[in-house]
Amino acid sequence: MTALAAPQRAEAPAAEPLVELREDDPAWMDLVLTAPDASVFHLPAWTRVVAGTYGYRAAVLAETDGLGRVAAGVPVVCVRRLAGRAWVSLPFTDRCAPLARDPASLTRLAAGLVEWSAGERAPVEVRGPLPPVAGWRDAVVGVEHVLQLEAGAEALRRGFSETHRRRLRQAERSGLRARLGRTAAEMEAYYRLHLLTRRRQGVPVQPRRFFDALWEKLIASGHGVVVLAETPAGVPVAGAVVLAWQGTAMVKFQASDAGSWALRPNHLCYWTALRWASEAGHRRFGFGRSETRHAGLQRWKRGWGGEAVPLSYASTGGSDPGVGGGALHAALSKFIKHSPTPVCRVVGSLLYRYAA
Repeated sequence: MTALAAPQRAEAPAAEPLVELREDDPAWMDLVLTAPDASVFHLPAWTRVVAGTYGYRAAVLAETDGLGRVAAGVPVVCVRRLAGRAWVSLPFTDRCAPLARDPASLTRLAAGLVEWSAGERAPVEVRGPLPPVAGWRDAVVGVEHVLQLEAGAEALRRGFSETHRRRLRQAERSGLRARLGRTAAEMEAYYRLHLLTRRRQGVPVQPRRFFDALWEKLIASGHGVVVLAETPAGVPVAGAVVLAWQGTAMVKFQASDAGSWALRPNHLCYWTALRWASEAGHRRFGFGRSETRHAGLQRWKRGWGGEAVPLSYASTGGSDPGVGGGALHAALSKFIKHSPTPVCRVVGSLLYRYAA
């Protein structure tokens, strides 16, 4: 990844000690439900999926105002890495910037997090930008492609690249069909494809209990949908898990059977997800993080018409901004690619928590 030079940071203002809240504290939820830039990742449900699966300690660190309201805050969990403890907002999350009622409150929160990190003797990493306060380091770790949906599904389709339109027509002529669902059985069908994809990529596999929690706490409660592309015989060959809340839908996970790529099932999945998001009244569609070095993945996402938005992370207390687990992933990649699926599941269950 490529780190860009950070702007000159100002001296931190005097900070009051931050308040540590539960992830579902009513004062925090009042801010989450009113902040225009809040996402599904600020909801207690997402924090519980992550923290509950891996046994992390979770909290919301908040700056309060004179009325006792949360003026600014950020959800965090304490992860264990090979280098030691770190507080992250949030692991396995592309973007989870702090929320604030005004710029001054956000600045005070940033200063308070520097002091809190020093008191904890552990770094703090925020997956989003912060104001220029001393003690923080920034890095642009990639981009996030975002597509505006207001034009409607058919207008969006006309805006796809010629390659995407052609391959989508191939998928529609191939006999594949796409369906949407929110049941545990549909999440299980997706997870089987997820195992194939992660093994092919040489990436640790999230444990099954993570997807069980994702289904129970978010999908089943209406905060998203599972998309499956199936053969005429009803065999799933591609799938996606789409999370959605407050006008924004996003692909969080996508997987497919490489043996069916000639039928273009991934194109059918993405088109189905985009059309669902548009028709459900969401205003934006996110394609997730693409790291700087992944030019091909960025080209794929750009072909759907999305705008590339720089993705900036910040850290204080000794760690570098970025995505944890790179060295671990590199060491495991070859082993995973050449291991049977049950072994990949065991490896992921044991080690994925350290790759946050």
